[in-house]
Amino acid sequence: MPMTTSILPPNNTPRTGTVPEITAGEFLGIVERGERVQLLDVRAPARVADGRIDILPEGMFRNIPGSRLLSCADLGETGIDPGAPVVVVCGHGNDSRLCAAYLNRLGARARSLTGGMASWMALAVPREIVPPPGLDRLVQVDRVGKGSLGYVLLRENEALILDPGREHAPFRDVLRDAAAKPVAVADTHVHADYISGGPSLARALGVPYFLHPGDSVSPYDGRGGRLDFRPLEEGMTMRLGTTVVTVAHTPGHSPGSVTFMVGEAAAFTGDFLFVGSVGRPDIADRADEWAGDLWRSLLRVKTTWSPAIRIFPAHYGSGGERTVDGAVCGTLRDMLVTNPPLRFDGETAFRSWVRANSRTVPPSYRVIKEINLALVSVPPGEADRLEAGRNECALGAALPPSSHF
Repeated sequence: MPMTTSILPPNNTPRTGTVPEITAGEFLGIVERGERVQLLDVRAPARVADGRIDILPEGMFRNIPGSRLLSCADLGETGIDPGAPVVVVCGHGNDSRLCAAYLNRLGARARSLTGGMASWMALAVPREIVPPPGLDRLVQVDRVGKGSLGYVLLRENEALILDPGREHAPFRDVLRDAAAKPVAVADTHVHADYISGGPSLARALGVPYFLHPGDSVSPYDGRGGRLDFRPLEEGMTMRLGTTVVTVAHTPGHSPGSVTFMVGEAAAFTGDFLFVGSVGRPDIADRADEWAGDLWRSLLRVKTTWSPAIRIFPAHYGSGGERTVDGAVCGTLRDMLVTNPPLRFDGETAFRSWVRANSRTVPPSYRVIKEINLALVSVPPGEADRLEAGRNECALGAALPPSSHF
């Protein structure tokens, strides 16, 4: 467990009994509505470097360690604009209350983020988006702090759940509100950046859990996972009401990566294909081998998929990958122009781009993979630490931020 240090106020700084607070969901709502708000992170810079709230416009975020903030004699020393509200965040919402109270004494309009970064990283927002033909409804469960996406596909009161996080509640809420019967839970691959809720959610709902066998062993040492799953394979079909969902094996980010196809209308691509990039093939230090698989999967997309198909990935890197209604998706037609790896005509040039855009893999990714294979287990607090920060599953840079918050 990581060590935490509480901030003790100076002797001349009395504690305040009541401090205004704001939840992670309320803060997100303010940002999405375009309201002006500042964010002050009072954690140590090293903690901030591991992951921070990064959805605000340029200039609206500051990092001032709490101990230094409490030594400021006036608001001018902090750089906080007294004309705009400020939300104060720490690790778990304790030090931020103290710091918000102190800022208010200096003349700011400060509130503490309830539960701190732990609450922000756990926040998952179900967004109902325009469904493609073949589905009655489509819900994208957006874990904003992580940049990860799960899905609930609904057709004739039946539901298929894809890539759920370890918090079941957002998915169960969708099922309840839609009065839908779940038929299956599936992961597009064994995730490396967050702990999957797929197996446990399937058990709780009493439905099968699906995974491709290519991802049922550790890519690091070959150990077989201890998952109870039903195997996915190329061309396999799953029925959702009267709609047929087809499995396409699209390896490259991992050996068992798959895409779930709803006709030629929608492709749920997991970490294989993002709106602005592709899934990195270097997660397990096998980039040369997996880059070839990734190229062949991309070539299949370019030569056999309809340009009109809508791509729904499992991750995103910035607001630039959102549509105007807040959903993260794109048409293949647009992505053939805007997504760099889709523009290559040959494998040699693509491999050169892969090498140029590779970077260090977070050390937590191996542990998370092993957790998702049921090879190791961790307590909830350790899971929070492992999952800290935005995903680093894409190769190269994400699309630039946009006004879609």
